Amino acid sequence: MNIRKIISLILLQLPLALLLAQSYYQLPGTRSEHISDRWYVLGYDQSRMSSIRNIDRRDFMQGAQNLGDSLTLVDQKDLQFVIQNNTEYWSKTEEGQAEVIVRDDKVYADSTGTFFYYNEESNVLQEDLSSASKGLFGILYNNRANFYEVNTPNFTLRANPVINIQYGKDGDQTVIRNTRGAELRGTIDDKIYYYTRVVDNQRNYAGYAESTIEKYKAVPGHGFYKDFQSTVIEDFNGYDFFDAEGYVGLDVSKHVALELGHGKHMIGNGIRSLLLSDDGDNYFYVKLNTRIWKLQYQNIWAELNSLSYRTLPGDRLLTKKYMATHYLSYKPTKKFEIGLFETVIFDRQNQFEFQYLNPIILYRVIESGLGSPDNVLVGLNANYTFGGHFQAYGQLVLDEFYLSELRAGTGWWANKFGYQLGLKYYNALNVDHLDLQVEYNTVRPYTYSHSRPLSVLPEYSNASYSHHSQPLAHPLGANFKEVLASIKYQVSDKLYLQGRAMFTSYGEDGATDTLGNNILLISEGRNMDFGNETGQGLQTDIMMLSLNASYQLMYNYYIDLDLMYRKSDSELASKTFDTKYIGLGLRVNMGREHIDY
Repeated sequence: MNIRKIISLILLQLPLALLLAQSYYQLPGTRSEHISDRWYVLGYDQSRMSSIRNIDRRDFMQGAQNLGDSLTLVDQKDLQFVIQNNTEYWSKTEEGQAEVIVRDDKVYADSTGTFFYYNEESNVLQEDLSSASKGLFGILYNNRANFYEVNTPNFTLRANPVINIQYGKDGDQTVIRNTRGAELRGTIDDKIYYYTRVVDNQRNYAGYAESTIEKYKAVPGHGFYKDFQSTVIEDFNGYDFFDAEGYVGLDVSKHVALELGHGKHMIGNGIRSLLLSDDGDNYFYVKLNTRIWKLQYQNIWAELNSLSYRTLPGDRLLTKKYMATHYLSYKPTKKFEIGLFETVIFDRQNQFEFQYLNPIILYRVIESGLGSPDNVLVGLNANYTFGGHFQAYGQLVLDEFYLSELRAGTGWWANKFGYQLGLKYYNALNVDHLDLQVEYNTVRPYTYSHSRPLSVLPEYSNASYSHHSQPLAHPLGANFKEVLASIKYQVSDKLYLQGRAMFTSYGEDGATDTLGNNILLISEGRNMDFGNETGQGLQTDIMMLSLNASYQLMYNYYIDLDLMYRKSDSELASKTFDTKYIGLGLRVNMGREHIDY
């Protein structure tokens, strides 16, 4: 019996018990996240729910192991990259021994993630020296994707550095980022998974982002910060902040996982999400995740801050509010997915409303029974893949809505809703790894806002759909129209190019006017009940074009070159910017970040 038949017999013995167990997630904005989306749209792996963007690594690996000979040469390199980064979920025997997995394209991998190729002339497996690793001191980088690993039948550990060092110019202004930290992840008894990442940051931003920080007293995507002035680099003044994310999950059963942590989530298939996005600060949460049959059901309960500590200065406990979220996703076919979304924001003098712990009842029913004091939003997410290259997707969010007022065209303020339409075209024009995406988003004035006042600052609401002075959905808040376009091209296994265009029109609130853009403001302070339209207020138009080139030095180590032109025209002088940015950086074990507003 030749080696090919032996390996095929081994493959047939692989256990399927881990198929539905759950794990920690791929980092957003990374190559792995894009590979997962490519495989879904191209039909290689459509086993998961594509709208739930916290991509389960174990799920991802199960899909990788089921791929056949339909992969192109570059896709095979993507497969190698995925396996090398997730070897803890590469199949093993029940005794934990190494397995060799055969692929129809004659590519093999053992449980350490080392790749081999079948040599028909010698009838043996020949090691691919380009992916083999001798390690550093016999301890570090034994797997090229991880700085340090522990692998036992009952315990795994992956430890990695986290670095993002950037130097750039916005005209005469120097823009610097100095991010350093560490990441740990692993499993215990194959039932408990854990993840943590801690980083320290000193950085400043281009002028348009500095304006947003000054307005909301919050650094985009982060929480507490201090002012910073470098004693080493001249004219390097900015922000100093510590960022931490972590969670622990338990596989309660084969289909149910319970997770407690500090982080964020995203729901949707687009560049943006109008339902729940990961653009803002981390928050404390408990999540119940259920996957069975053609369904996936997520319950998220979270504790949020009403405003940033800079808005409420002094040493005091920040005013709390809470979020309870349901998202039910259903896949009647492999190509079509539809999801129902519901969330409520509420405050109870720093205590939880226990009725919202019910994991299945409609929140609107509970909220009405309590006297309708809270902010309830409902939404719809859908996507459909077709033609072997395309995915159409969209979202609808409803805050308040009265059809009779909409038909009458009165511009009633409480018709608060938004929608998204998008299209992905992967391997466009049959060019391998040329991926295009276009997306339209619009949200009416006052959507996500609420009338419930914050006791210490009554001009702000304590039930807006926000956390730490940052929206939980679209980063611009409401009262806008936006077109986004993205082009990604993987030139080789090492070089990646991404272009992005953004065209936005929105209405800014005035100094004494509340016109529906700033969702933190109490909706009772609105200027008018009727005659409201999207874009009302101080007109602001933005055009942004950017290009990024990333070169992978080794697994998860990238050199980034960034070019950006951004023009913002506004009736407010403080919102008028002409940005020409060029930057160079080193990024390690982090995803790409986009700060558009």
